[in-house]
Amino acid sequence: MEFSPHQWLEVLRGAGEALRKAVPQIAGRPDASVKLRRGAGGDQTFYIDEMAEQIVIGALEGVARQGVGFTLISEECGIREFGPQGNVRILLDPLDGSNNGKRGIPYYATSIAVLDGERLEDLIVGYVIDLSAGREYWAIKGEGAWCDDKEIGRLGGEEFDMVAFEASVPSKDIARILPLLASSRKVRCLGAIALDLALLAAGAVDLLAVATPTRSFDYAAGMLILQEAGGVITDMEGGDVRGIIAGLERTVPLIAAANETLHQKALKILRERSI
Repeated sequence: MEFSPHQWLEVLRGAGEALRKAVPQIAGRPDASVKLRRGAGGDQTFYIDEMAEQIVIGALEGVARQGVGFTLISEECGIREFGPQGNVRILLDPLDGSNNGKRGIPYYATSIAVLDGERLEDLIVGYVIDLSAGREYWAIKGEGAWCDDKEIGRLGGEEFDMVAFEASVPSKDIARILPLLASSRKVRCLGAIALDLALLAAGAVDLLAVATPTRSFDYAAGMLILQEAGGVITDMEGGDVRGIIAGLERTVPLIAAANETLHQKALKILRERSI
């Protein structure tokens, strides 16, 4: 048995509703920061991460009971097979921005992507739920992107009015993107890559620079949402990221923009200032 993209989206939105009811209730509380183990992605797994992952896994187990097979690739539990073997892969970041969530900073999300294959070019559904604001973003390949049932899409302008960035290792990473930040009117470091990409797709920011090589589950869902909204995402040199294999390994730094003009402008600034 196979699920259509719309059936997968229904499952993910159901999981999102359960997440929205549970996770914000413990965000910022002392028990949210209890260390449980080191997750498969290499970072510490905290209680709040574990709670979010188990809610999503519960929803996916319901799919498996219907005879649908898939491979789950999650930051916390790693790689797990459900049902009969098939092409479908689920990329899960249970708590995108977990450092924000455990400290009570209201900017964290769950990010889930469905692929019909092993590479990012095989993305068919992307879903990001902003758990702090209760807002949903999603996309189906070839059908557009939405925020809370309203279709989104933006051509954008030609100036960097608002640039977001992520730099997990500031001492190494900020110098690389500093020329780009200096070219913007305003900058923000928000702390959740998938949610950053969703906001970019919705027009809240013009550009996102992710200076640290990151994992595919960190950005896959947001990538599809951005692309379906008309945005552009590549590696920091402008290289295509669609061939990246979905997995637990770190991949590449990213540059994402609301449109091609802004994307090319960002690449030009980075190239000129690195000479």
